Amino acid sequence: MSNLPYLLCIVNETLRMYPPGPLLVPHESPDDCVVGGYHIPRGTMLLVNQCAIHHDPNLWSDPEMFCPERFKGLEGKSRDRFRFMPFGFGRRSCPAEGLAMRMIGLTLGEGPGLTMPKAQPLVAKCRPRQVTQCLMCQA
Repeated sequence: MSNLPYLLCIVNETLRMYPPGPLLVPHESPDDCVVGGYHIPRGTMLLVNQCAIHHDPNLWSDPEMFCPERFKGLEGKSRDRFRFMPFGFGRRSCPAEGLAMRMIGLTLGEGPGLTMPKAQPLVAKCRPRQVTQCLMCQA
């Protein structure tokens, strides 16, 4: 996707509007601290609501509108100031973020023609599982 910057903007905007999960990994406060004017006691479980951050009108202009152009020119810099973090941030970010972005590229990618048919078509072999057979016998 590095050769398709606008497609990357579309993917980033889609992840901003519809992140993979609503909350990031929970954190526990190691010490008493103050965050945003709120006192956080030691040992408090903290959850980051990334949906709220990604839709915050103080951070994003017109956050409910799909606008890929907001990521234009920010390749590699789109995560400044903790505004955009669909896969988390820092040490606790998703280790498979690179894989996920590559899979998005492969899914959206195109080979010769409109589809990429298999050289040998897959054949489905349907068999009921043992559990299903037992349930059907009881009915």
